[in-house]
Amino acid sequence: MTSLAKSSRSARKTAVELLERICKNGEYSNEIIPNTLQKSDLSQQDKSLVLELVNGTLRWQGHLDWILKQYFHGNFEKSPDMLKRILEVSLYQIRFLDKVPEYAAVSEGVKIAKEAGGQPWGKLVNGVLRNYQRSCNSIKFPAVDSDPVSAISVEHSHPEWLVQRWLGRYGLENTIQFCEHNNRRPEISLRTNLRRTTPAALLTEFEKSGIQAKPSKYFDDFIKISHPGDLTELPSFQNGLFAIQDESTALATQLLALEEGDTVLDMCAAPGGKTCHIGQLVGDEGKVIAVDIKTNRLNLLKENAARLGLKSIQALLGDASKIDLPKIDKILLDAPCSGLGVLSKRADLRWKRKPQDIFNVRKIQKRILENAARLLKRGGTLVYSTCTLEPEENEKLIEEFLKRHSKFQVDRDSDSVHRTFSTPEGYWTSVPYEHKMDGVFAVKLINSN
Repeated sequence: MTSLAKSSRSARKTAVELLERICKNGEYSNEIIPNTLQKSDLSQQDKSLVLELVNGTLRWQGHLDWILKQYFHGNFEKSPDMLKRILEVSLYQIRFLDKVPEYAAVSEGVKIAKEAGGQPWGKLVNGVLRNYQRSCNSIKFPAVDSDPVSAISVEHSHPEWLVQRWLGRYGLENTIQFCEHNNRRPEISLRTNLRRTTPAALLTEFEKSGIQAKPSKYFDDFIKISHPGDLTELPSFQNGLFAIQDESTALATQLLALEEGDTVLDMCAAPGGKTCHIGQLVGDEGKVIAVDIKTNRLNLLKENAARLGLKSIQALLGDASKIDLPKIDKILLDAPCSGLGVLSKRADLRWKRKPQDIFNVRKIQKRILENAARLLKRGGTLVYSTCTLEPEENEKLIEEFLKRHSKFQVDRDSDSVHRTFSTPEGYWTSVPYEHKMDGVFAVKLINSN
């Protein structure tokens, strides 16, 4: 076997093992993938292949499993988890990766199957994939006219319960667009550290490095990147000239309408994207109290702040629903949420989340919001935000809060954010299929008592 063949096998095997950890052990892709690749001796090309195989298979897992059930003799659901992962990764390559020869996807899948389960697994994988190749053009998917929930769920690879929710809110066409957005390889955006450089200077550097980059349509200090490679290896990243951060995150920080020297409480701060943006805006004369309940995530926040050269951030370990601090003028509550607005980047969440999760996390959101209201000074500003568009976590939660707290009002006239994100109710949302970024919700509340 050539070293190139061994390398490709190693990359595919790594992808299968990562998927097994994500799907069986419940680990999260955004945590274990970078940690695993950082420790591996794979080439950069093979690391890119691992990323493509893991994220692509997760995005299309429902679609792939539906097809595999048509060709699998026996109960696919009850087959060994590792066998299912091998079949999914192999079929993903055949169905979606034009640059990977079909024979290579089949051959490597069979070899990995033999290593994991012996000759019987190898024979089974070979049979399923060969049968698919022979008859793939005759597959009939559910019809959208007769059963839109099943049709969208299967063809666009989203769980039925989520498709059903979105159909009720967005209608057929927009639900399909939402799913299509989530299944595309996401563009990466980054925020310029204006304390050290300018967007124009970064764009010039990227152009010289052969990186496709363009300014954000909505936020002056953000840049969008296509096919970025590993941006963390760039000297400009290591020297703190930018942070990798979705541009939708700027909605919440801009609503705070910050000035140099302001003091801000960030109640659920880690891993620190919004915290560091706030630190940049208030400057070294300002103060950012960054609270989080997890030590390891606070450590990551501190690392990010140090890399960006921000001196105003004070990390504080604590439970945001209980913490007691002196009253403060400006608070950001970027609440724990279902994360259903970031499925293009967090493909595993669509399969991990269940309907009840929305209502469970809502209880946490409510407790933290009550404490935030208690800590806000008279006349102060409280921005509540999430990275989901589910009403129970957003509009409905805020409407109930306002009924309990008559002294709080929604600030509907903020001029610090692009009006394309505004709603008639005075809320601010980015819709993935419309704005080409993560889906987030934000509202600016004023303690008018």
